[in-house]
Amino acid sequence: MREDLRWKVNQSFVLTLDSRHATGDDVWFTAGADVVGVVPKGIPSGQRAFAPPGTRFYGKAYFLSDRMGRSEGPALVIRYDRVKLPGQDERPVCFVVENPSKGYSDGRVKANNFGGGYVVDRWP
Repeated sequence: MREDLRWKVNQSFVLTLDSRHATGDDVWFTAGADVVGVVPKGIPSGQRAFAPPGTRFYGKAYFLSDRMGRSEGPALVIRYDRVKLPGQDERPVCFVVENPSKGYSDGRVKANNFGGGYVVDRWP
């Protein structure tokens, strides 16, 4: 990941968290379900060299409740473990997005479908 993609630990990117829904919508994510994120057009210019528009992130959604010792309140967490840049092969990554939860019901968490994540060395 570091050599191949030139990504650094803690480097951040913005993306649409689930490509099946519009950027910025509030979406119900099912805990444990597969999620495909995509980098939309109009991203910051500094990101384009590392994760340009059309880059796809593949991962799973999770829910962290405030009962798990979280002082910030409940959250949607998505662990993306693979990435596919436009015109390139899929590669393994460790990329995490954490968005505040707007609700939780029946194993699903509601959160905004746009957010920033960051590269990690290993899963938190």
